[in-house]
Amino acid sequence: MLPYVSHKASMRACYGEALYAIPVNVEFGCPNRDRDGNGGCSFCPEHGARAAQIADAKSVEEQIQKALSFAKRRYKASSFALYIQAYTGTFASLVTQKKTYEKLLSLYPFRALHVGTRPDCLSEATLEYLAELNQTIDVVVELGVQTLHDVSLKHINRGHDVACSLDAIRRLHVKGLKVYAHLIIGLPNETPDMWKESLQGLVNEGIDGIKFHNLHVIENTDLAREYAQNPFRLLSEYEYAEALIELLRWTPSHIPILRLATDTPERELIAPKWHMAKGQFGEYVAQTMRYRGIKQGDLVESKREESDAIPQKIDLNDGSSTLWSETYRDYYHPKAGAYAQAQKLFIEKSDLKARLEKGDVNLLEIGFGMGYNSFCAVELAQKVGKNRLHVNAIDHDRMLLRQSAHVVPEPLHVKLLESLFTCKMYESAFAKVEFLNAEARYAITLLSESFDVIFLDPFIESNNASLVTLEFFQNLKKLLKPDGILVASTALHVSQIGLALAGFDVQVANDENSDIKGVVATLSKVPKSLHVKNPYRDPYGVYSDKMIESAHQKGSLV
Repeated sequence: MLPYVSHKASMRACYGEALYAIPVNVEFGCPNRDRDGNGGCSFCPEHGARAAQIADAKSVEEQIQKALSFAKRRYKASSFALYIQAYTGTFASLVTQKKTYEKLLSLYPFRALHVGTRPDCLSEATLEYLAELNQTIDVVVELGVQTLHDVSLKHINRGHDVACSLDAIRRLHVKGLKVYAHLIIGLPNETPDMWKESLQGLVNEGIDGIKFHNLHVIENTDLAREYAQNPFRLLSEYEYAEALIELLRWTPSHIPILRLATDTPERELIAPKWHMAKGQFGEYVAQTMRYRGIKQGDLVESKREESDAIPQKIDLNDGSSTLWSETYRDYYHPKAGAYAQAQKLFIEKSDLKARLEKGDVNLLEIGFGMGYNSFCAVELAQKVGKNRLHVNAIDHDRMLLRQSAHVVPEPLHVKLLESLFTCKMYESAFAKVEFLNAEARYAITLLSESFDVIFLDPFIESNNASLVTLEFFQNLKKLLKPDGILVASTALHVSQIGLALAGFDVQVANDENSDIKGVVATLSKVPKSLHVKNPYRDPYGVYSDKMIESAHQKGSLV
């Protein structure tokens, strides 16, 4: 189940099944664009964001037929909504609107009509007609609001102000019409607070649905020309996901989310050049929200009861307890035990005690999991009692902290986990632990300090391939001090290759008397050339684990 209310889910609740949109371009044009195509909103291409599947159709009949065939073939769709998408669906005389809509609705038994339009193109006559249509077919007006900041509307040459948008929503609601708002995140000079203010303004007006768009710079637009002269900041996949997740938390859970991100044909897109596929991005957002234990609307609604269900646990040989991971279909620790792994591999091989006796230590732990490694490091710092240990702990799965607090045996460990879950920080006389709840590849880009020790626990490397790629190791190298050390619980030869190619000297650190396996890596002073050079690769830092593993397997066959 998604942690936000998708439009598909809301349609199923309303119609008993999802309706697939059939986009149509009726060539009504736009009041903000000259007849020759010049002008318009700075972000909008000349074709007005016409859907790709109907781009070459020569008539509305052909557009509908192509779109229906596409949806039936690709999605096995059986019920449909007509969507007047490109340009402005109400920028025509009332006579033309009536004639056009009636013709389109006669071509197929659509169950709903969505009309894309602008706030400044809704005459009273149009509203009356749409209200009349709404008596026989569900009518939804998709309104291009984009932002509720006048300075931004002026910057993008929108052609109307905020007051016009809010008035349009109110007038549509008075007529009993549903309104879905389109909102652009990342407009030049806008801040996260401004995005939230735009969202809040729509929520206050009782908006019925929201389409989120991350800003795209499309070729042959005024925005593209502006970007070429003075490049402005655009959001990466991870940055936009963080912004979107925060906005979803401020969106009441009765409001369906129609779209998470913009979809522009690659040939037209100038920037940002994402390398995360549309479907993968949606999965990443949903998984991140699940891992953090957050949902749409949780910052504005009464807190809902969260499940305290604890995964299956097992007691290990050294007295520690571990949990079963449904994601990876395995336990989090070796049979020898979580304490044994922490002590024999991470603590001993990093020479952490000697480092603490010598001075303060900065430690980065990637794959915090149940927290045994950091807990043992904190205990050691307290035992040494001379210098400070500062741990930056990274994990995508925040909920594992709370689940683990129910099963770990040591009270101090429980306190550590509870503190990190509640306020992302734990501090004692000789130790401080800060929890960074983010995907590791993104999280390490947020770090500015360098580290004496790095603990890397990728769990099952083939299922967490993103943590043992050449590029990830190269980024870790940048974070490690010259005399620093990296200890990883990886037994894969491909990981050793990646570390070596990234500029590390690597030693295997397997325990012959147990199933504890790992490697120790230090910065290499002499470049090496390897006969076999086929590490895991993730050149853009966004590929899924399956994609990385699949590409490696194909490379191995060459």
